[in-house]
Amino acid sequence: MGDTYWLALAEDNSIPRPEPDTERGFWPMYHNASPVIVPTDEGDDALCLFSTEGGVISYLRRAEQEGLIGGAKAFSISGREGFRELLARYPVHYVVVDRTHGQAEDTSVTVEEFLDGLED
Repeated sequence: MGDTYWLALAEDNSIPRPEPDTERGFWPMYHNASPVIVPTDEGDDALCLFSTEGGVISYLRRAEQEGLIGGAKAFSISGREGFRELLARYPVHYVVVDRTHGQAEDTSVTVEEFLDGLED
């Protein structure tokens, strides 16, 4: 299974749910959240990941309390292939692991460095 990390997702509940497909008889897929992106010192985007579920929950609760996001979800992802699929949808060049909310220090690494450190 490889290394597992938790992805911080910010919800956007202003997006209306799609109408059900009456011909097929089921609700369409609905995802109203996107990954939390934080800036590096150089101003580039970095994907915010956590090594524990508790870490991501704590970070997201604090962001919600401060009104920075309206809602939050945590999503587990593991292995190089899982991250490659994610990065195909959300192209960033940097990753930050276990960021502390409000942290000023840039602890980002390149996506390549992060992927090289993963077990398959």
